Amino acid sequence: MPAEYTITPLVVAFGIQREMSRFTYLNSPGVKFDIPYVSFLLQSGKMNILVDSGCSAEDYKRWIKPAGDEPLQLAGEQFRDVEDAVTIEERLKNHGLAVDDIDILVQTHLDWDHCMNTLKFRKSRIVIQKTEIEDQPVHPLYRASHPPDEIHEEYLKLNLEVVDGNVNLLDGLDLLLTPGHTAGGQSLLVRTPQGPYVIAGLCTTYANYYIPDEEKKKLGYDVIPPGMHISAVDAYESVKLLLEIGGDRILPLHEPSLADLRTIE
Repeated sequence: MPAEYTITPLVVAFGIQREMSRFTYLNSPGVKFDIPYVSFLLQSGKMNILVDSGCSAEDYKRWIKPAGDEPLQLAGEQFRDVEDAVTIEERLKNHGLAVDDIDILVQTHLDWDHCMNTLKFRKSRIVIQKTEIEDQPVHPLYRASHPPDEIHEEYLKLNLEVVDGNVNLLDGLDLLLTPGHTAGGQSLLVRTPQGPYVIAGLCTTYANYYIPDEEKKKLGYDVIPPGMHISAVDAYESVKLLLEIGGDRILPLHEPSLADLRTIE
């Protein structure tokens, strides 16, 4: 029987009152909204897979926020501090798991909010794209979006499994290279009992994919790339590809409604 996976969003923290145009390129300037920082737990039989590890308020203050009381300034936006929801350890415990029970951690990309907890998973296979690793250290334009060099150096000591492009990782689980937001971002196509779902490995929300027809006419294009990107065109093509593959079953990494989504099974 083909493998099928359940998918459970694990919200570990929140970014408070973020600028929406950081996620919807050149759209909704000045609109503020709260975003979740999410890991996804995939389970099939005895296999436990995590997609991204998330972050915490403590790590943000220690490693990302400037020293003192000054807020992080990123692309013209002053960040409010990260607020914790539930730690990744506690989220896993609620599902009868510990950190060491995670067989594979798929790292969509290396922005700090997606990988600050990854060093905790020293017994897991950490799957990441070759182009994402090779792009480190990143250009100064994107430096504030990534962990400091000392964290990256520790990251390289983990049990990394570096892949190159689209890869069938396991039965029912395919990796899709989706660059543009970062050099080597990757997404996942997951077979579930409800049908295939796409975990979109770019910093997006539903607003990037599901645009009303009238709004598309005004825009002149079908999807919206993330506002933070190394290539707007590549990011656009990645978002468009994921919509074509996932249809109405896309799980964006920063979609606010994921905070209320239960297990897909």
